[in-house]
Amino acid sequence: MKRKALGLGLIMVMLLLVTTACTMPWSKDDNKQIVTDTPKGSKEQVTVIPQENGKDYRTIHSSKDSSTRGYITYGVNNRTDIDEIETGLMRLSKGTYDPDKYYFQSGQYISSDVINEMISRKPKGKKVKYPGENLKGLNPAFGSGSDIGKMAEDSPKELSYVLEQDYLTKKGKNQYKLGGISLAISMNSVYNQSIYYSETGKTYPVDVTLNAKDQMEKGKAYANKVLQRIRQIKGLENVPVFIGLYLESSPGYDSPGHFYSVGEVGAGKTTIDHWKATNEDNVLLPSDQAASKYPDYSDKFDTFQKSVKGYFSNNIGVIGNAFIKADKIQRLTINIHVPFYDETEIMSFTNYVSSLLQTKFPFDRNTPVEVYISNMTNQPESIIVKDADMDTPFVHVYQGSH
Repeated sequence: MKRKALGLGLIMVMLLLVTTACTMPWSKDDNKQIVTDTPKGSKEQVTVIPQENGKDYRTIHSSKDSSTRGYITYGVNNRTDIDEIETGLMRLSKGTYDPDKYYFQSGQYISSDVINEMISRKPKGKKVKYPGENLKGLNPAFGSGSDIGKMAEDSPKELSYVLEQDYLTKKGKNQYKLGGISLAISMNSVYNQSIYYSETGKTYPVDVTLNAKDQMEKGKAYANKVLQRIRQIKGLENVPVFIGLYLESSPGYDSPGHFYSVGEVGAGKTTIDHWKATNEDNVLLPSDQAASKYPDYSDKFDTFQKSVKGYFSNNIGVIGNAFIKADKIQRLTINIHVPFYDETEIMSFTNYVSSLLQTKFPFDRNTPVEVYISNMTNQPESIIVKDADMDTPFVHVYQGSH
């Protein structure tokens, strides 16, 4: 089961929205604010959604959808990667854009057309001939030959996607202006694509594993190319830019990839020379990677997994994703699939897992944990959240969902 990691506050807000269908106070007309500089150079009326806590950004919400909303799925195949790219870039941006001073807004300046240009292939010649080529493409051209599938395999696409996030500052009363942007440069670890070629009427499946170290190094070169492109966009010529380099996981994998380097670009600069390693990782539990790279965490999760399965039988599926920074778990997300639907049994099992987090949890008690319990058809049954500052977990069982 693939789920986005959610903070307790956000979970409670979502539950409130679902159960009450209420109108939130920040949606009232008298709370409308103005963004003074937009991609079109005009003013725009927006809504400012307040912080849930001091660690989060206040959000600028526009009634007009960005042209790139949902466009990331054209480049990134794995849902877990999409979630990590979006939330991870925001998390890393806090080191550059202080949430007490900056407001978050989804990317407004880089259009879907520009993104498509960048993630497309360069043409083999002076004209576009093959599918996925673009005269402004940044990805390698097709390899030699006449078989599209073989040509793609011999020269796999390296750049997967470019994600933009905007960070605004307050400009007088109820007015906001762009203070800087963040970019995620997402690199393939596996090039997986089905290419339809109209000349033959056939579809060519391509699946190539790329060298991770090479891809991570190439990400730095792509970042400079992307930076030069975005400096040509009206409104982005002189703003500061924060860049995060991301290496994707394999398509369909239950654990995302990770941001591996970050860098900052001053106003008007078109190159970035200094990168800082993030020392971050995401690891699936259980997995061979976890057993070899983080054996202690692997053993502890195995202990917890056995405790959970001891409640009913081995038909209970338990997988986890550990977000690790500097070799220490920062967040543990656990997905549990149960073979029963009875509501009383769900409640009993949920309470059992909650008690394990308090009494028999093998990890550090201050480790933030989110547990998502679902049935075998992937319908959510309950959630359990325990943050570092909580004495007892927050528990919610969905009622009457069957």
